[in-house]
Order: sequence, then structure tokens, then C-alpha cells
Amino acid sequence: MELHVSTSGFQVITLDDNETQFNLHVDKHLNVKLAIPYGGIEALRTSCIELEEGASLTILMKNVKQQKNMLNQQAVLHKDAILTIAYWEIEDGASQIRLDVQLMESGAQVMVRSACIAKEQKDFYVKCHHEVAHTKSQMEHYAIVEDEGNYRMEAIGKIVKGAHASESHQTTRVLTLSDHHNSEVVPVLYIDENDVKASHATTLGQPDENQLYYLQSRGLSRSQALGLLTVGYLMPISDLFDDATYHDEMKNEIEKRVGLHA
Repeated sequence: MELHVSTSGFQVITLDDNETQFNLHVDKHLNVKLAIPYGGIEALRTSCIELEEGASLTILMKNVKQQKNMLNQQAVLHKDAILTIAYWEIEDGASQIRLDVQLMESGAQVMVRSACIAKEQKDFYVKCHHEVAHTKSQMEHYAIVEDEGNYRMEAIGKIVKGAHASESHQTTRVLTLSDHHNSEVVPVLYIDENDVKASHATTLGQPDENQLYYLQSRGLSRSQALGLLTVGYLMPISDLFDDATYHDEMKNEIEKRVGLHA
């Protein structure tokens, strides 16, 4: 599937199961927002995204099925291009996500977000390459790991020699719901330039019992309290879109997934 975007605005584009490759090209100075629902197909799905000068793209990759999902994406950003890409992984099936972002020209920026509920294996590998000066990357990952769940996040920021005045930041927050899980966060920064800003932050642990006690004292069961905490943990991903209807739809899907309503 070849998608050449030449007009600004919000669109929902659903990938068919037989589409194992899709490429996306955004023309200069456009402001585009896309939600792309797709399902696991027991095969590798590949994607290449390219943003021309001054283009802005917000894209949500929304896995909506429980089959095994394998997604390999590459993104190339030109001068002053801004990419915000998010991964929605709350279904039960196993997933393997790979993203490689090339910040090729001055002013290019990328924000990578993910919201994940791991019941089976969820494996992420995200790498942002700063190839020139004055580029910026930000990664924010949020995961809920259920009983017997398996979650792995490897987040890499690379700033090469000469890419001065660049920034690479990453945050990963993992909430584990039992002692029986396998969770690993691997934050990596490769820095070959002095005049840069770079940071990483990771939290991994179980819910605050004081918070749960307070919610239960208000009449909620423990499972309902955990559900509310999960919703609050993952909802920042919905801020990507101004569309109120789509925002509410995402919130309802998380609530349904954690058993807050049928």
C-alpha cells in the first residue's frame, strides 16, 4: 500500500490483513493526523514513513486484534519535520514492534509514545538516530504487565559526532500487577558529541497500596481500583488527537479491556 498525503487533516485508515507493507509520504508543510487500525497476521508487516520539509505527522498505530503482531517501521525526517508516532498495544496477543527513526536534517523532531497491556509477550525496540545538529527525540512508554505477562522495551538514542545542540530524552514507566512476570527495560544512549542534552528515566514496580486502599475505601473492589489506575496510566496516549469522539473511544476501549464495563 502506497499512501501519498497531499492534504492536511485527520483520517482513519484501516489496513487489510493482506497488506504486509505500507509506505507513507507526507508533502512539505502539511499537518496530518492519522489513526491506523490493523491486526496481527502471523507475518511481518513493514512500513516506511517519510516527511518532507516542514511536514507534521501524528500517527497512531492501533493493534486491534489478538493474533501475533510483527511490525517493522522506518521513518526519515527532513528539515523542520515533526513526527509523533504512537503504538496502541492493549490486546492479548503477542507483539514485536521495531521502529528506526532517522533525523536527517536540522530542525527535525520525533516523539514516540506507546501504551501497552502485556498479557503475553510484548517486545519493543525503538531507535532514534540524530544524524545532524539541532534535532530532537523524545520517547514516552507506558506499560501494564499482567500476571504471567512478558514485556521488554529497548529504547535507544544515538547522537553522532557533529550533531551538536541536539536532544535525546526517554521515559519508560512499567506497572506490574503481580510478582509473576518478566519485565525488562533497556535504556541506551550513544553520545558522540559534547554540546547536547540527553536523559533517560525508568520506573518499574507494583501499584501503590495506599492508592488502592483509598479507592477501595470509596466502595470499589480491588479489581475495579486496579482498572482505574490502569486507565489513568495509559490515557496520555489519547492526547494525540483533538477529536473528542476518537478520544472517548480510546478511553472506552481501555476501560473495557480492564473490565470496568462490558
